[in-house]
Amino acid sequence: MLNIGEMNSLKVLRIAGAGYYLDGGDAEGEIFLPKTDVHTDVAVGDEIKVFLYRNAKRNAVATTHEPSVMPGQFGFLSADSVSTYGALLDWGLSTPVFMPSREWKTRIRVGGTYLVYVYYDKETEQVIATMHTERYIDQSKPEYAMNQEVSVLITDTHPLGYKVFVDDAFKGMIYANEVFEYIEVGMRVKGYVKYVRPDGKIDVALQKQGLSVVNSIDDLIIADLQRSGGFIPVSDKSDPDEIADRFGCSKKAFKKCIGVLYKHRRIAIEEDGIRLLSTKDENK
Repeated sequence: MLNIGEMNSLKVLRIAGAGYYLDGGDAEGEIFLPKTDVHTDVAVGDEIKVFLYRNAKRNAVATTHEPSVMPGQFGFLSADSVSTYGALLDWGLSTPVFMPSREWKTRIRVGGTYLVYVYYDKETEQVIATMHTERYIDQSKPEYAMNQEVSVLITDTHPLGYKVFVDDAFKGMIYANEVFEYIEVGMRVKGYVKYVRPDGKIDVALQKQGLSVVNSIDDLIIADLQRSGGFIPVSDKSDPDEIADRFGCSKKAFKKCIGVLYKHRRIAIEEDGIRLLSTKDENK
């Protein structure tokens, strides 16, 4: 069975002219795949993994390329052309994805970039885009564990940081004072769940929380001490920005880490910095 808007493995029926003719079954017949889409040797009877969608004539179209925003995902797409009927958005394939005018939330202009949700519309049997993203946010209570890895789409700025979509299903937030790397609206990044709020929104961090953070930062601190001759002028009294620039973590995580290192007698905490203890000192 074919799945429009998804990756499918289809058998090559014949090779002719500029491409391959794939087995679309009784419903679709032969589906054409250009040779320019295939970069390996392919013979009749082989199966090729392709993404299927429909062109303006409602014919099934195959490509080995994945769109930049897959059906079932949120993302930012730019408008190639606009008419009273709708807009054609660039999703990285030779044929743009259509966004009917009924799916607009604001006036669309050519070259503009918009947050959309892409999905397979059963009524038209086409993959389309919509700006009504709120319809596709999961309203159930998220079930995540602390530090569970998630896919994060940065959707907007906020006075406290960044609004995000989590796993293309839930709304969330990344707080500005916990960002220690470059991010911007439109980026899709790896994140970690901090907390699921009672309203179902998720607080997300770009680094793991708790002891797992300490276990990763302590190696950076020890390595920095070794490179610096056993002493660095950074302590729990240092400016948070200086700590973030040097170790890519918050001051809170840094203080927790040096506390663990001090407890295990790997460092000494001095007034103006921290000092690496010798092996002899550590074994006292």
